[in-house]
Amino acid sequence: MFDGINLSDYIINFELQQAYFLRDCLKEEISYALKGENLIIYKKLDNGISEEISLDELIFYIHTDVAYKIHEALLNPHNNQTKKKFYNLFKDIDTIKKSVENMKIILKYDDYDESDSENESEPEDENSECDEKNTDHESLAF
Repeated sequence: MFDGINLSDYIINFELQQAYFLRDCLKEEISYALKGENLIIYKKLDNGISEEISLDELIFYIHTDVAYKIHEALLNPHNNQTKKKFYNLFKDIDTIKKSVENMKIILKYDDYDESDSENESEPEDENSECDEKNTDHESLAF
């Protein structure tokens, strides 16, 4: 949790960047997948297997388990700034909800390839919708 996070990699005042920050901070425990228009949230269990969880369960996890893990950083002014930023952003449930909702945009349009992805076993087809979406830049013109 919070490994390899550099705050300068984010323009944190933008809501989509906050969603990236949430994803990256918790990537070892939490992952996301898009199935149709539905966002699926997965939590890695102690045995390494991921199980689907609800948004409410994610909020509970952040406000209990994660909160206890970052508590020391909040008390020590010389400690991890990433944990303090996480606290300041996600102490509010509405911010978590908004960031998770924005995760749909990230999963739909970003080419991010997470090695722990739930869809890792799917072979890539050169004619797949994803490849077509990522190479058809004409539709992105303003």
